[in-house]
Amino acid sequence: MSRSTFLVLVCMSAAAAGGAEQFVTEPFPAEAEGATVRFDLKPLPPATKVLRAILRVPTQGHQNGAAVRLEAAGVANAEPLKLLPPDYVSFDATAPAMAWVANPQANQGLRITNAGGVDFRRAVLEVSYLAEGREPIKPVAELNALHQSGQTFLTWKEIEDVVGDDAPKFEDFDKAVLGARAKRRLVYRVYRSAEPITVANLGQAELAREVPEVVSCWNLKAIRNTEHPNQGTPTKHSPLRPGYNLALNHVMTRYRIVGGTSQSRESDPLPRATGLAVFTATKPGKRYYAVAASIDGREAAAELACLKEPVSETPSPFPAIVYQRTASPDPREKQGGDVDVYNSWIEPPYDSVPSVSETFIVRWRDLPRPAADTRTPLMLSIGTYGCTATEAASPGWHAARRHVRSALILALSEGGLWQGFHECIGTLRGYDDGVVHNYPQRRVLGAAAWAVAERGLFVDPERVAIWGQFAGWALRHGDVFSAVMSNGHGNLAIGKVPQQHGWKWGPYPKGSKNWLGIDQWEYMNLPRWIRENPTIELPYWLCWPAYGAYPAHTIGDFGFMPWPEMIHAMAVTKRAFAANWSTNGPGPVGPIRDLVSRIRLHQSLPAFTNCSLDHSPGDGDHDDAEKGGGINLYQLWDPETLVDEPDRWGITLYLRDDCPYPDLTTDLTPRRCQKFKAKPGESFKWTHSSLDDAKQLQSGTATADKWGLVTIGKLTLSKVKSRVRLSK
Repeated sequence: MSRSTFLVLVCMSAAAAGGAEQFVTEPFPAEAEGATVRFDLKPLPPATKVLRAILRVPTQGHQNGAAVRLEAAGVANAEPLKLLPPDYVSFDATAPAMAWVANPQANQGLRITNAGGVDFRRAVLEVSYLAEGREPIKPVAELNALHQSGQTFLTWKEIEDVVGDDAPKFEDFDKAVLGARAKRRLVYRVYRSAEPITVANLGQAELAREVPEVVSCWNLKAIRNTEHPNQGTPTKHSPLRPGYNLALNHVMTRYRIVGGTSQSRESDPLPRATGLAVFTATKPGKRYYAVAASIDGREAAAELACLKEPVSETPSPFPAIVYQRTASPDPREKQGGDVDVYNSWIEPPYDSVPSVSETFIVRWRDLPRPAADTRTPLMLSIGTYGCTATEAASPGWHAARRHVRSALILALSEGGLWQGFHECIGTLRGYDDGVVHNYPQRRVLGAAAWAVAERGLFVDPERVAIWGQFAGWALRHGDVFSAVMSNGHGNLAIGKVPQQHGWKWGPYPKGSKNWLGIDQWEYMNLPRWIRENPTIELPYWLCWPAYGAYPAHTIGDFGFMPWPEMIHAMAVTKRAFAANWSTNGPGPVGPIRDLVSRIRLHQSLPAFTNCSLDHSPGDGDHDDAEKGGGINLYQLWDPETLVDEPDRWGITLYLRDDCPYPDLTTDLTPRRCQKFKAKPGESFKWTHSSLDDAKQLQSGTATADKWGLVTIGKLTLSKVKSRVRLSK
């Protein structure tokens, strides 16, 4: 984490005594009729100078991907009103509001060209201007700024303490917050500018963020939840964290904004009744901030909390990852350890709108203590489909220990389907207003970069692996991951998943372009990409059902067809992998997992094909597949003794002890070679000998194919280690 910088120099910009102008915002309700919505601004004097006008509309009923469009009526060639960042749920109506105040006779309102399911009868126009004699709203106090890891953390003392308790149960917290919201809507508006901010020039500053009262400092992510209601503890649904069954007896905690693995984990949480807003720097610069309260859409700022000095902001490769708490392991986990929980405040490019994510580090009791000269392999765990990381002290991803041993586990909470989603989701933008982004994947890649850079973790950048039900996308990142573990759903363009989630990637079934300019459905067809790019080197791939066994549950839920498609693509292009589709969890692949922490990023891999013990996954038809199947389940190698030189390649091979047969035959192709290179048509000789070279077992010649890949055919392997050598 980069060095943190605090700013606590605060000015209270105030209007001078004697009736000086205040910054005022007034709401005007909509008068909707057909496709036209009007606002009566006659109460405003004609001389009023409109500084800002924001049109707010209800989001309930909005159809995902439907663009909400409206424009000034009666104006030739009028441009549609623009949605305002960062949430894109309100519109900039400054230009038409200025025209209506200057000439009330020209006020023909706004013409709705596409409602998108929005009920404009509940719309409100908030107009900001300078005026005198308004009853001022109490200003916020104690505005502070902290810049760390490319982000500015603003905190302030809220004007009301609604909760009144440092450690309330969620049931009481929920009742207090929702009770206050039923009486009025209190929001804190954060302004940003390159110049010092005052009451007089507040209208020229950027309205950068709107923060609801109370909740910004309380860790809603930490609330215990269950998959089903009242699953062992009383729960309820709440608008404070939609979509979850929240435990009523959960004791609420507040965020920490200082701390990390290399800093003290004992930093104090924010005091209650603290407002919090976090901004990610996209370019270097100095920026001033100010905060004002708004009640029911009204502002009346006679005094303004603002920073006396600007914040010097510098971008960072990844957002701050700040320690929050430590969860004790489930007593049933005999080899378990404490779980350190971190939070990040993210926005583009890691999410479409501002949000909070969680990152977890599992501190296994038996994991050797790392140091600068004994770095630890890292495994990122992104869990199974739909898992939530706060279900218990030992959540689903905690069991990742059974997948990779002797590795530091860094897990991430779900932030949308890992394949990404269209940037319009959750906003009033339409599919045509943007593209699909791989936001969750970027967060995983950012967390990996953070772990490697974090000095206190001593992570080996050569041994970074990933596990997750739908982690197949990570095969595209052979520059980061040494190994990838996932199920076989490499093609999300087919099967049952698109029927459920297709709308996230564009107007189903048509789809949208993604951030690379590629149709997202095509981009999610990983088997096709693998076939079309046979020379791109991939991480080692281990494939198994994440939960449930074939043909029911996992494969049955999502469709079996993507499995054989993916497995065939890996086999015909001679990629290094092992696959199992017969059990719940790793099953027969399990013993191979011990290889994962030994495989290095810049190291060659053996790709096995045509093994005599392989089963057939079929061609997409359940009846064609061998139900108790797997591929490359028994061949093992020693990564530490692998030789990869310009003119020779060598490897030690053997079979697992639990192989049901004393030997097998398999083809072998060197992949991901760092130095050993072959030209198409070039000839090589190979030998297969005992480990001490006392006995030659096999020998022959091989010719590089059109891709420059050299395949040794029909090697006979046993449980006794042997040595294969390949040379020009």
